[in-house]
Amino acid sequence: MSRAEYPVYLQLRDRLWTWIEQEQLCSQQKLPSERELSERFGTTRVTIRQALSQLEAEGLIFRSNRRGWYITPERLRYDPSRDIGFNHYVTEQGFSPRTETLFKELTEMPPWLSEITGLPVGTPIYHVFRRRYVNERGLLVEHNFINPAKCPGLLSESTDLSIWKMLKEQYDLVPDHRDIEIYPLALKGLEAESLNVNQGTAGLYIHRLSFDQEGEFLELDREYWLHDALKISVHVGSRH
Repeated sequence: MSRAEYPVYLQLRDRLWTWIEQEQLCSQQKLPSERELSERFGTTRVTIRQALSQLEAEGLIFRSNRRGWYITPERLRYDPSRDIGFNHYVTEQGFSPRTETLFKELTEMPPWLSEITGLPVGTPIYHVFRRRYVNERGLLVEHNFINPAKCPGLLSESTDLSIWKMLKEQYDLVPDHRDIEIYPLALKGLEAESLNVNQGTAGLYIHRLSFDQEGEFLELDREYWLHDALKISVHVGSRH
């Protein structure tokens, strides 16, 4: 298919991205409004929105509900084989991290979590729900389910800081082994709302189930990332 045979919105996508590069718009810089762009490119707002949505699907721009369209920053590298916290691997890549606790509670173990951990339904469990930022862009939300028998009083501490650092330094707890799952999904419900994106927006799910030195359940971390925020990077073998 020749370029002239492309759907109009794909032709506009190419023109739009060429203009963005010529304007040298940088990371997280806001694009003109859809109305301004439709006037600039002599098209309808419906077509400009289709072209913008295509660029969003490619991870080149992102939309913030009620705020507009922005240039996507460089993806954050994540190595699931390294046992380091969010703040550490964000700062070592030259970015600024921030964590915001949206709620935390002592609740009861639900059936689905009981199946994963082996603990009885109704066992007390800490549930911490946090939003995490890189350079002040909210990139993920996470549910932390933590065994309170291992760390009594944890909820009285600030969970805006590193939970893993707190577990290590205050409770002498480190994960002996972890089970990790990573797969794409659509962001919905509380997760989409907390990231200020539309229901059904593409996302990436990371599931980390951790056990302590005694082989007992320590923590389950369920992370919901924006699809354009992360790249998985794993090093295998020794460095020379």
